[in-house]
Amino acid sequence: MKPETNEKVDRRVQRTRQLLSGALMSLIVEKGYDAITVQNIIDRANLGRSTFYAHYQDKEDLLLRGMENIVHSLIGDENVARRDEGDEGDEETPRILSAVLIFQHAKEQHSLHKAMVGGRGIDVIIKTIQTHLSQHVEERIQELLPEGQTPSVPTQITANYLAGTMLTLLTWWLDNNMPYSPERMDEIFQELAMPGVWATIGVTP
Repeated sequence: MKPETNEKVDRRVQRTRQLLSGALMSLIVEKGYDAITVQNIIDRANLGRSTFYAHYQDKEDLLLRGMENIVHSLIGDENVARRDEGDEGDEETPRILSAVLIFQHAKEQHSLHKAMVGGRGIDVIIKTIQTHLSQHVEERIQELLPEGQTPSVPTQITANYLAGTMLTLLTWWLDNNMPYSPERMDEIFQELAMPGVWATIGVTP
């Protein structure tokens, strides 16, 4: 198969997945996750049932993989922003996990969050976000850990603690109609969660 043909197939796959994901999200806002069927999704996306099952097992798989892409994108953007800030010449305070972009995205999708509260879909989202945030935190700790040093708390526990703390703050913030800016919530997260973490890995920020 020629490279050009591969590119066309890749674009078609990407477009199909975007249509299905967009259909799911719009339906969640309208009628709630639990009430949605695969037939609802393909009708909204104007695609066939065989096309849906060529990409996803069920609506939960569609939701989960869509959230994985969003989390990876936000983490990647946050890393780029951190490097850009460091290019200004000032010594930057190291970050293990930034909450700003995640809170900003949640603010933009507030109606989606409200529609999912109380349904099974919110559990899928929370579990997916925590899993990927934890993986990101583990990688960052390994990058920042002084050579030859072993943290006093296992890295996996620290990673799950940080991811869980952020999600707890995010849920509270959304449930209380976002009383503070994403930037302020990141400051609160850093102040609450990070001092003990820095101590366990032996790093002074």
